[in-house]
Amino acid sequence: MTTPVDIPKELERPILYVGMTGFSPQQRADLAAIVARPNGGWPLWRVGPFWEADAWWINGSRISLMPNGDLRVLAGQPTEQALNLKLEEVNRPVAFSTPLAVPDFEPACTFDLSSESSMHKVLQRFDVWLQPLLFKSALGALIIEGGTALRGCIYHVRHKATLLAVLDFRHGKAAVLPTALPGDLKHAEWDKRPSGAHDLPESFSPCTPAQLVWTHARHTGHDLLPARYRTEVLYYRHAPRVPMGWLRDSMLRVLSALAVEPGNFRALRERTGIADGVLASDLACLYYAGAVTTTAFKAAGSTLIRPERSSSHSRIEDLDSLDGGSTLPPMDAEQTAPAMLYQRPPRSAD
Repeated sequence: MTTPVDIPKELERPILYVGMTGFSPQQRADLAAIVARPNGGWPLWRVGPFWEADAWWINGSRISLMPNGDLRVLAGQPTEQALNLKLEEVNRPVAFSTPLAVPDFEPACTFDLSSESSMHKVLQRFDVWLQPLLFKSALGALIIEGGTALRGCIYHVRHKATLLAVLDFRHGKAAVLPTALPGDLKHAEWDKRPSGAHDLPESFSPCTPAQLVWTHARHTGHDLLPARYRTEVLYYRHAPRVPMGWLRDSMLRVLSALAVEPGNFRALRERTGIADGVLASDLACLYYAGAVTTTAFKAAGSTLIRPERSSSHSRIEDLDSLDGGSTLPPMDAEQTAPAMLYQRPPRSAD
């Protein structure tokens, strides 16, 4: 059986974010303008907060290696602090500007601050490294388009003879082929499988439908927040069904505020001090992770009784309609790129 999802002829170009540290305010402004220009790749790139970014650019002239092997990066502007990075724990692509302050440090990726083409080549390399994330974002977009038609079902997503993903909306589980490419989804078939066909291939990367949709929501340029979330009272429901490390600071402020007291969009903006655009983006992610609701009886601690619903009711009120109800994802961080993106210099004999 082929997919009920209307797969678009052209997939949406996702937005990826590069975080920067060690650069002066003028350098950051220049780099942000270069990043935003077309570079020949499929995703769009923008500068974002360092710890929330999909990839990093580090000023190589401001680095030093600590005795324990950590990398120290001096601040480049007054609003920054010096950073100590454990390189073996870095889980995203990293590029260093040249020249390097540590001659025997050999990063896997560098760029020339005086060459725009050098920077664009780095972003294209990042595109390749981040293919798993881009695939999940594209798959998450199709899950949103599928809507209630996917509820309670199990699908095998295939491109020709290759299995790309297993989506189990009955139990809130999923797995994707690590080498799958976003373009494979343009002509993929979604085979509806019987309830017993929910095993996830061991060689696939495990995830959940909620995580796939969240990934798309974090990387789309479209406003995904349902209209009612801008006018009705919002309630905290439960912890988001994604790893807690995925939540940015503003999302934590939103959840904290709603856990204390429900409120509408305007009141929430005033209580948190979060700008409209960021708040809408945060709420969209939290909505698809099942953490917020506009339905009072679904709120955390509510004693209200669920009203009867018409059989013709098809509106998705939260992601529970797609991800298998109370099934929670594992609360561990997911790596989206190889951690070993550098070569550690040899240690001198003591």
